[in-house]
Amino acid sequence: MGFSDRLKKLRKEKGISQEKLADELNINRTSIVHYENNAKRIPRNQRLQEIADFFGVSVDYLLDRSDNKDYTSEERLLLMDIEHGLSMEELRKKYKLTIDGQPASEEEINAAITFIRSLRQMN
Repeated sequence: MGFSDRLKKLRKEKGISQEKLADELNINRTSIVHYENNAKRIPRNQRLQEIADFFGVSVDYLLDRSDNKDYTSEERLLLMDIEHGLSMEELRKKYKLTIDGQPASEEEINAAITFIRSLRQMN
């Protein structure tokens, strides 16, 4: 299937136009057109995560690496630990948090936690 097909399918399931999706993601409609029509065009990590979050699916599902739309059990455990107030240091040690193979900084972890909390408030 691939990213372009998954994106188009999710957008249609949600019943929104390319223009509406572009507005929701604060990008140009032409980007959505390119993503849906060019199987080789995949957005960068941050945009990819924003799209996955918008549709409430995992990035792995969006990239067609998994047929499961839900978060993995490891992702759920991390979210629960954040909710229960584990410190940055505890999270970093327990999960060996990395970004692109590099240890995650405290600033990056804080940004991720803030993002996750805002998602939960929207739901």
